[in-house]
Amino acid sequence: MEVKIEMIAVSRPWSGFQTGNSIKLSAKAASRCLSYAGIDPRDLGLLINTGIYRFKNIGEPSIAALIQKKIGYKKTLEGHPESTFSFDLNNGGCGWLTGIQLVRESINNGKISCGMVVTGDSEPFSGLSQGFKYEPAAAAIVLSLSKVPGGFTLFRSYTFPGHSQELISRTYYGHLKWKRNGNNLLSVRQKESYPDLCVDFAMESLLNFLNESGFAFNDIDLIIPSQSPEGFVNKIRSRTGMNDKIIEVPKKGDRVLHTAGPAFALKKAWDDNRFRTSKRIIFLTVGSGINVSVALYEN
Repeated sequence: MEVKIEMIAVSRPWSGFQTGNSIKLSAKAASRCLSYAGIDPRDLGLLINTGIYRFKNIGEPSIAALIQKKIGYKKTLEGHPESTFSFDLNNGGCGWLTGIQLVRESINNGKISCGMVVTGDSEPFSGLSQGFKYEPAAAAIVLSLSKVPGGFTLFRSYTFPGHSQELISRTYYGHLKWKRNGNNLLSVRQKESYPDLCVDFAMESLLNFLNESGFAFNDIDLIIPSQSPEGFVNKIRSRTGMNDKIIEVPKKGDRVLHTAGPAFALKKAWDDNRFRTSKRIIFLTVGSGINVSVALYEN
């Protein structure tokens, strides 16, 4: 038995002019996901949040706990004495896939029967950021035990720590010229070489992954990739020659999707039925570190 995707859902602000609230967006995606799947939130055994850029830079309590509260969960109700274990996981652009791996292991170990990974990003304080170019967006995925062969069958992570300075985010206390008082400011610094290095290391990791799994590019029907950094999808398409098999989500404005990017790509393939009609699917995520995570899903 393996772990399958039960449902996927996403959320964006109603208006393109809104800065978004990562917690509300994540809760909305989680509620939609459970509703579409027909699952009671009390039946979730595990809830993991993997968003990085959080509304008002909230660190405690965990964002996962806040999402858990917003989706209508109550710890003990008649007929549902179990409690959902929830926590935040920080692994940048690869966090969503890492969270899926943890839920998969928990299900396979018999600890839970159903779990969810939620991820979302937004500018912590509107207008108080430098170099922040990510779209406010969130996504949620529900995983459960499959009664037939298939689902997630292999995960691998690759790390390239020699390039950890390519993308750096930090929060500091400072002053802006147009503000009288000081504020907590977010600074995101990305080197010009970062996008190309992400492509290089993603390709290296993908080739290693295929070699280990015994498959070639011709054996893969679909690739669900990260949507950032800018231009990542098009460059992976060019390097692999798999143009129609690699999912790209249209940009809204001049910002790119961050941790929710691969989930939005999955939602697009889910809605147009390409996901269900594909036999072998690769999830390919990349993020700061530089880190690359790859997973194989089989229908």
